[in-house]
Amino acid sequence: MPLSSGTRLDFYEVTGKLGEGAMGEVYRARDTTLDRDVALKVLPEAFTADPERLARFQREAKVLASLNHPNIGGIHGLQTSGDTRALVLELIEGPTLAERIAEGPVPVDQAVAIVRQIADALSAAHDAGIVHRDLKPANIKVRADGTVKVLDFGLAKAAEGVGGETADAPTMTAMSSQAGAIIGTAAYMPPEQARGQVVDKRADIWALGCVCYELLTGRRAFEGGTISDTLASVLAREVDLTHLPDSVPPALQKFIGRCLEKDATRRLRDAAEGVLQLDEGLAQPVVETAEAPAVAAAVPLRPWQRPLPALATAVALTALTGLAVWTMTRPEPLPTAPVARFAVPLGADQSFTRTGRHVVAISPDGSAIVYVANSQLFVRRLDQLQATAIPGTQSDSRSPFISPDGEWIGFFADGQLKKVAMSGGAPVTLCDAQNPWGASWGADDMILFGQGPEGIWRVPGTSGTPEVVITVEDGEQAHGPQMLPGNEWVLFTLSVAGSGAWDDAQVVMQSVVTGERVVLIEGGRDARYVETEHLVYALNGVLFALAFDLDARAVLGGPVPLLEGVQDTNATGAAQFSVARNGSLVYVPGSAGGGGNVSSLVWLNRSGDAEAIPAPPRAYSTPRVSPDGTRVAVAITTGDGSDVWIWNLERETLTQLTFGEGSNSVPLWTPDSTRIVFHSHRDGPGMYWKAADGTGQVERLSQGEALPYAWSADGRLIFEQEQDIGALTMEGERTVEMLLDGDFQESAPALSPDGRWLAYMSNETGDTLTYVQPYPNIDDGQWRVSPVAGGYPVWSPDGRELFYLGPPTPNLMSVRVETEPTFSARTPELLFGLSGYTLFQNSWRQFDGAPGGDRFVLLEPGVSRQTGDRDALIGMVVVENWFEELKERVPIP
Repeated sequence: MPLSSGTRLDFYEVTGKLGEGAMGEVYRARDTTLDRDVALKVLPEAFTADPERLARFQREAKVLASLNHPNIGGIHGLQTSGDTRALVLELIEGPTLAERIAEGPVPVDQAVAIVRQIADALSAAHDAGIVHRDLKPANIKVRADGTVKVLDFGLAKAAEGVGGETADAPTMTAMSSQAGAIIGTAAYMPPEQARGQVVDKRADIWALGCVCYELLTGRRAFEGGTISDTLASVLAREVDLTHLPDSVPPALQKFIGRCLEKDATRRLRDAAEGVLQLDEGLAQPVVETAEAPAVAAAVPLRPWQRPLPALATAVALTALTGLAVWTMTRPEPLPTAPVARFAVPLGADQSFTRTGRHVVAISPDGSAIVYVANSQLFVRRLDQLQATAIPGTQSDSRSPFISPDGEWIGFFADGQLKKVAMSGGAPVTLCDAQNPWGASWGADDMILFGQGPEGIWRVPGTSGTPEVVITVEDGEQAHGPQMLPGNEWVLFTLSVAGSGAWDDAQVVMQSVVTGERVVLIEGGRDARYVETEHLVYALNGVLFALAFDLDARAVLGGPVPLLEGVQDTNATGAAQFSVARNGSLVYVPGSAGGGGNVSSLVWLNRSGDAEAIPAPPRAYSTPRVSPDGTRVAVAITTGDGSDVWIWNLERETLTQLTFGEGSNSVPLWTPDSTRIVFHSHRDGPGMYWKAADGTGQVERLSQGEALPYAWSADGRLIFEQEQDIGALTMEGERTVEMLLDGDFQESAPALSPDGRWLAYMSNETGDTLTYVQPYPNIDDGQWRVSPVAGGYPVWSPDGRELFYLGPPTPNLMSVRVETEPTFSARTPELLFGLSGYTLFQNSWRQFDGAPGGDRFVLLEPGVSRQTGDRDALIGMVVVENWFEELKERVPIP
């Protein structure tokens, strides 16, 4: 049903209609809570009436909402009001490219600037494992300042089953992610998509070429009167580049041609790399030759790309002018993508199979994880919420590794080396391999696999007769080989049989031609060469890196520890980590939930009803809900200490904030939810803080063993506790004023929301009781709140209620309070019992209230309410853009 101006969807008020399409009608609306304009895309009734389709859409939309890029239109949320469901989108003012193209072709310099920004958006999404599938001018807007915004990213897949039947609309089916189904807009889909085959990011590259062509010519690259005619044109006809204006330089023609290669294996594979090549081509000097006057000498041209001689000079001058204009007007380089960490738990009732060497591998593009659990291989694509079991691998499967193109999974099973398609299918036996000691799949499609005392073997990825390429001496064992660039030298771990001490193992490289061996690292295992020119390896649960000169076959400088807590045990003979070509890292934490007591996070409402929080069980402590109610900060204990992590309640991701530099614990949110204060021993004991989004550096706030406990509402003071209570001022020189430092022990300070009353607990009577005193006039009175023992007070958001833990059994007590004309407290009432929950530990409060005052987060010892399987807590951690951290921590000399 159309929405009229003034209609409200919860706190969104419709102010006008913007348009409509196959995905539904789009309205301008006002967000009355944040005082901003948004776009509401109201989903069709046929779509929302299908629970399965709607659930699929919600899962996909959640993944898409994680994209944060200046050239991608943002998704704020999915709003429901009655029977109406709508996507809440970033409102982007300005025309679509379709509207701009309708006015005529776009000048070369402007077209290049637009294409460059589209390519940046595609590259960011592809790195996150998301393919647009329906890129076209109508899905791209240009703001008044020239910023390009790509819209509806990935919604073609998310909206499977929705679409019209016009020549300009997507053709979709309910099984559009499967072979044989078509999804997208006919004029912009590549041949493989037109045939209903499975597509990848190269489909977006094709569409980028179509958009670039249309910008320059004002006409589509492939057209037809009907969908069938258009698809036939895509499949049968080459793009006609003679329609390109004479001012289009050869480098730009080459870029379009590479995007529009019908054979996907020959097509440009990466959007950002393609634009870089285009920029380099445009920057080439123009020279005159007898055969081809005034063309860029470094850019080989096909016959149909060569401009007519009579126009050569004009083409060159126009190209150089366009380049100069573009250079002056191009946007500033985008900031480096931030490093992001999140947990990937195992599925219910799953546990890692450790009979092999490695239990986890990440695809080269970082979009999928393969792991082995319950003796079967599973694929967890990072744009999906659930892992998929691979049929035919449920018998003795172990040690997965992935082909360079990401299409195949290699593994060992039943005394053989096998492979299976990432998309599923029957496994293929490559050769016999009785003793798997790690394997890798080289760019030359050759697989290297260790055989321990039998050396290192090689077999083609298509199967064949294996051959020994490296032999070892008696008593030596070869592990985890990797072919280095150039296909002559193999990197591997060399250990001594029966030693059991990896401090004695060596990381070596050996030539398969001459047999020469070079020792690179004394003490370490599972080294991997990465394209940043580093060697990454593990030892005793720590991931190290050092700079490496491949040509000189030498390490540069000493090793730098990067990550602690990586599972590295003699039981598996391997460190459990894997690095993707795109810079992502996956690893298995060093212990099942760490060195403390494993617990799960749960909500309890005011009636005491429990609701599981779907975070993986870990050794949690001190959960603290952010003031905006979107996240929970916790400390997680491992065998090496503890670190602060953040559980995002909306995205359901667990992200690490601090890293292994001393024990990091007792998190405390700032009042604006932007930073987290914590206690650490990293550079001597003290309080530190860091931005909650993980950016920036850790900053020291104070020295000593005092713990952060509460903020003043204005953010000027941190109330801390050691043996007594003090207030750390955050203005000027950070000094501490002691508030309660008498003969008794006062602790657990909590300031009321209006900043006038300080609650705390004290043992001045012999029992630990909860008290309230005025603030800042701390000596103007004292009121006892708990008639019998009780402590760890927490204020309600409105300041009219205090919660505390009270006897005789662990209970959460509620006390109504009045503050006018003076303070008074009513008789405490039992809110609910807390038997079976972890409530306090080492003077730390182990529960917290949510901003709404209607529920509390607590720790439930033991296994997850959802999985019921203790081993499921061992999950994996993914670190995206990890190369940025690596390059910063270990610079190349």
